[in-house]
Amino acid sequence: MSNAEREIIVIPASESLSLQGRRNRQMRVASYSRVSTDFEEQLTSFHAQKSYYTDLIMRTPQWTLAGTYADEGISGASAEKRPDFMKMIRHCKKGKIDLIITKSISRFARNTLDSIGYVRKLKAMGVGVIFEKENINTLEENSEVVLTILASLAQEELNSLSLNVKMGKRMAMQEGKVFFQYEKCYAYKKGTDGQPEVIPEEAGIIKRIYTAYLAGESIGAIAKALYADGIKSHAKSGEWTESTLRGILQNERYCGDVLLQKTYVTDPISKKVKKNNGELPKILIKNNHPAIVSREIYDRVQQERSRRGSKRKVSKASVTEQSKYSAKYALSELLICGECLTPYKRTTWTKRSGEKQIVWRCISRLDYGTKYCKDSVTIDESSLHEAIMQAINATRGSRHEMIPYLTAQLTQTFRDNAKGSVDVEQIENRIAELKAQTMELVAQSIGNNTVGENEGRLRAMSDEIKALCDMLTEYRQSCNMENTIENRLAVITEILENEPEQSDIYNDTLVRQLIDTIKVMGEDRLEIIFKCGLNYEQSIFPKVKKLNTAS
Repeated sequence: MSNAEREIIVIPASESLSLQGRRNRQMRVASYSRVSTDFEEQLTSFHAQKSYYTDLIMRTPQWTLAGTYADEGISGASAEKRPDFMKMIRHCKKGKIDLIITKSISRFARNTLDSIGYVRKLKAMGVGVIFEKENINTLEENSEVVLTILASLAQEELNSLSLNVKMGKRMAMQEGKVFFQYEKCYAYKKGTDGQPEVIPEEAGIIKRIYTAYLAGESIGAIAKALYADGIKSHAKSGEWTESTLRGILQNERYCGDVLLQKTYVTDPISKKVKKNNGELPKILIKNNHPAIVSREIYDRVQQERSRRGSKRKVSKASVTEQSKYSAKYALSELLICGECLTPYKRTTWTKRSGEKQIVWRCISRLDYGTKYCKDSVTIDESSLHEAIMQAINATRGSRHEMIPYLTAQLTQTFRDNAKGSVDVEQIENRIAELKAQTMELVAQSIGNNTVGENEGRLRAMSDEIKALCDMLTEYRQSCNMENTIENRLAVITEILENEPEQSDIYNDTLVRQLIDTIKVMGEDRLEIIFKCGLNYEQSIFPKVKKLNTAS
């Protein structure tokens, strides 16, 4: 065994082959610039950045220009949404760039994850990034620690800026400032005074859609009817989709109101838009612009939408708990069993002779026999239609006579609701005081960077302002009861005046408009409840006898 003394030798590091190559040639340097707005002063800075870095690279003997990459008027929250930035990364992967120079971390990315992630990727490719303002070269040791801290600060700056913008928008909403997207709002255009103006021809289409929906038409049927009549929507294809019609039916702007902050952006990084389900206050501005449909009709449409959407299954044969609204037969919605109050269902019977007959049967009887409904009556469709039309014709005069009675009832109801006194001046002064306090607190919060700390107080004041405004609106509406009564009665009167004088032909649309419920009370009797409040007993002579079996 050798007795040679143990010796430790340090071999100095040598430059990598890539660095040796760089010593023999100029480094290929690219510049990256970005501004996040289209304001003139920002664009001036943007072009100045490009010119400055091009000149700097060309005046440095060891460097050669590998390209200038710039994103104009684009946020730095996400790198994937900046086309020139992503193009620069692709060129780095292809080995076309050795070094990137940019003004600051916030120009490179305001997302900490993006900043660190792309710096590491570039470093792994042997590509460095120089942040001129912070004096950081990512190829140097310990640069990542400093970069992480500064990138976090850049992201916080973005969050703070986003919060300030949100507060500004919310204050604008509370002051009643409305942004109207005319290209997305059918039947409205920008008037000469800058306010929304109704387009008469298109307004007629909106009224037609609302009327058809209240008459029981499905959204799909309305779309087909508009297409058949050659009426085009604002879409490029000109087609009426079900989503477009749903949007029209639930858009409060058609009754002259505007509801603000229906959605909100969750955070400035992902910029994901979420429906506001109460997380933030909403602001309703009533009578903001000319209405196309009355508020009464709009409210009735919303009630009908809720009714159709909340239908539950009534048959054990249903696969799902949620049933689907059908516009095909009006009686599917109106006809119920007088004994168990279960809806009736349209069924086809085939006789021994092979002849088919359409009948209506209690669903409880169909599913469970006589267990829950012992005396259910099965009625043939032709007799049922005949009896309903007889009731409509027989009660025409009586329904007109109901209008004075309804007027008296509605008047008394509004008087009862309007009891009590409201000091309008005191409430208006309090609203003005709260608005002034809110503006002052917002200004202080932005100046002291304490928006987050004061958000609770701002929200509380906003909620109080909304509650006071609602109180005033409710009081003024109750004081103006005559107009409200006229609106409600106008709907009933219009239906009565437009119905046929006398008709024996069954009409689903007419039945939906006039009748609320039809109860089968026995083998020979129907109870028909009209929407105007009239109850009428109608004789019926079905061609199908009462069933005594569970068939």
